[in-house]
Amino acid sequence: MEPQWQWHIFGYIVNADTMIFTWAAMLVVLIMFRLAARKASVEKPRGLQNFVELAFDFVNNYVREDLNDEQANRIFRLLVAELMFLLVVNVFSLMPFPFFHAAAADANTPIGLALIVFVLIHYYGVHYRKVGGHLKSMASPWGLTPLFIMEQFTNPGTLALRLFGNIFAGDILMNLAASVIPTQVSLWFGVAFIISLVLQLGVLGFNTFIAVMQSFIFMVLTLAYISQSMRPAGEH
Repeated sequence: MEPQWQWHIFGYIVNADTMIFTWAAMLVVLIMFRLAARKASVEKPRGLQNFVELAFDFVNNYVREDLNDEQANRIFRLLVAELMFLLVVNVFSLMPFPFFHAAAADANTPIGLALIVFVLIHYYGVHYRKVGGHLKSMASPWGLTPLFIMEQFTNPGTLALRLFGNIFAGDILMNLAASVIPTQVSLWFGVAFIISLVLQLGVLGFNTFIAVMQSFIFMVLTLAYISQSMRPAGEH
């Protein structure tokens, strides 16, 4: 879907709506964390603190099932931030206002997130296996070396495509449901309006489920790919 606004910067075209709502989502997450920390109470946690602590505990416990404490401490905060950012940026796309857009429906956002995952996979691979061990992990057994090398690009690539495809499809479904309303008042206007309203509510519920699930799946696959690079060479 074409963005509403574009910036032309040094000869490059930047999707302004994607940038604005990406920054807005990051700001919302930062404010959420800040408010939860400022009003934190050990004796009586409540409200936003409960929600943020639930996200931290959920991700932290999930990460420690695959990694030891030292490895988990390195990445669980990243995964929490990733999960919260995707939840917020996807929720923006569900708002019933024309100026709210799905940043994840612009391929640049999922690709950017996938590139971060790609870099971290090899950073932690080199950190825990050293350069030789990391290269060896892509060449053992030798007969599967081309597949292992291809996997380094297909894993982040499918990560981006999965998020983009689902959010983009949700945007299209919402627009199709809204287009059922006729442009002129007629005998069938009321019927068409009710049908459109029911369709939009159904699509909204479906898109909400997809937004939450895709945020969770992106976080889980990020953990899977990075944790694999933390294991000894030859262990897949």
